[in-house]
This record gives sequence, structure tokens and C-alpha cells, in this order.
Amino acid sequence: MAMRQEIRDYFAKFGKEGGKARAKNMTAQQRADAARKAVEARWAKRRKLVDEITEKSKQLLDITVRREAAMLGKTTAKTRRTGRKKQKSP
Repeated sequence: MAMRQEIRDYFAKFGKEGGKARAKNMTAQQRADAARKAVEARWAKRRKLVDEITEKSKQLLDITVRREAAMLGKTTAKTRRTGRKKQKSP
């Protein structure tokens, strides 16, 4: 069930106020720790995304290399049988 925009705005207002009140009651060290934890969480998400992209790229590269190797393997097998490369017809 989707909330109406007025209700979302109402709760967002209190969320902002709550965050300010929480920060006001924290020591400087606690605020620094909370900020560090938030930054680490954001970077963890980015690292995970980069790792997923890197893994997909490796898989695609591996598939491409295998296909090219198979194609070269067929060519070299022909070359071994005939002893020479096939010449193009004029």
C-alpha cells in the first residue's frame, strides 16, 4: 500500500528532527564513530557492486577466450592434417 505524499512528508520531518536531537545528545567521539560506520556501510555497498561487475567481466572474458581458442584449435587441426594453410580462392 503506497503512502500519500503528505504522510511521507510528515514522517520525514520528524525523522530529520530525531536525527538532530540524537546528534545533540552524543559526544564528539560518538558522532565520529557513527559517521565512520555510515561511511564504511556506503563504501561496502560500492565495493560489492564493483566486485559483482568485475566477476561478470571475468566470466565474459573467459567465455571469449575459450571461443577464440576453440576457433584457433580447429584451424590448427586442419593445418596439421594438410600440412599447409588453406589458400583463398581468387
